[in-house]
Amino acid sequence: MKKIIFTALVAAFATTSFAQDIVKQMKGQSYSDAVSTLNAALSGLSAEQKAKGYNQLVEIGYPEADKAYQAITLASVQKNKVEASAYTSIVNVLNDAVKCDEFDNQPNDKGKVAPKFRKKNADRLATFRAVLINAANEETQDYDRKLALANAYINSSESPLFEEVLKKAGGDQYLGYAQFFAATAYYNKENWGKAAEYAEKALKCEDVKDNAEQFLVSALTKSLKTKSDTLTYIAKLKDINADKYMAQMASLYNQIGEKSLSEKILNDAIAKDPNNKMAYAIKGENAMNEKNWDEAIKNFKKTVEIDPDFVAVWFNLGVCASSKGFDLNEQLSENGRITAENDAKVKDALKEAVVYYEKVRALDPNREKVSNWPYQLRMLYNALGETDKANEISKMLGE
Repeated sequence: MKKIIFTALVAAFATTSFAQDIVKQMKGQSYSDAVSTLNAALSGLSAEQKAKGYNQLVEIGYPEADKAYQAITLASVQKNKVEASAYTSIVNVLNDAVKCDEFDNQPNDKGKVAPKFRKKNADRLATFRAVLINAANEETQDYDRKLALANAYINSSESPLFEEVLKKAGGDQYLGYAQFFAATAYYNKENWGKAAEYAEKALKCEDVKDNAEQFLVSALTKSLKTKSDTLTYIAKLKDINADKYMAQMASLYNQIGEKSLSEKILNDAIAKDPNNKMAYAIKGENAMNEKNWDEAIKNFKKTVEIDPDFVAVWFNLGVCASSKGFDLNEQLSENGRITAENDAKVKDALKEAVVYYEKVRALDPNREKVSNWPYQLRMLYNALGETDKANEISKMLGE
């Protein structure tokens, strides 16, 4: 038992001794070796010793970071290209200084907070931060690097280390940019949650607000898996801009079976603006998805009254009218036969569809907006026995 206790005491003494000597251990080492030394000792260090360790990393890395900063600044004036690796030392010293400040402002063994390194580090490192913004902006291929640059800037902005510096400057004018760059990096790494988080933060920056909003909406869309996700997403869209995303919210409600909520959004939008074409278009789509052809046609007609050049809605009118005709043919036929009266009803619906598709043809002759209208129109001409017109379309298609 005595031997075991003695061994434990030796281990404790060794750990304490090593902790007290952490700065001495790191002196004379390269930056990478010093990082390894500190990481190996961290679990046994007090907050005070950790602060000293991270400050030693700053001391070791600062000369190279300062040299890199000077080179970057000169290259900017001379319009020269800077190697990506030049920014690494700046990222490292900023991250180390932030960690140093975190531990430097924790109570020491006597319960007192007595920071030793903040002023020196803030004074010598504050100017380094700005170069990270341009580098993050210009990085369009290596998204890990873009994220490292953006996060180094963001973390230093949010750290108390530079609080006084930023206060004197009237705030951090580039923080929104950095948050947007982080969002784009996370987005391209397909981390939708983080992309949405940083894009939402960037909304506060007027210069990047519109682009950040696009990334936020897209990232949220890609992360939808459950009904709960969709409801959360809709709530977020309401917060961003309820009027702008009215159509999207209504469609989403309809997709998850909340038809009454979808209808309420659309009816409220129409009450607010009787000429809201998108509200009528979505009402038409909802009815079309339910195969309620007459209701869909009614709403789509209202849409094109407001916007006569809405090609997609003219096409949807053709789809609904032709579907109505083919459904009538199936419903009114008995043993493959149909009365003349009922046949006329079918043909009236198909002829109505032809009118809509011909409108699409007139508005979109080169099929730039709706590519398959010729096939639908040819099918209807064949169904109506107008083979000459059907053959004309085939010729147009090169068939």
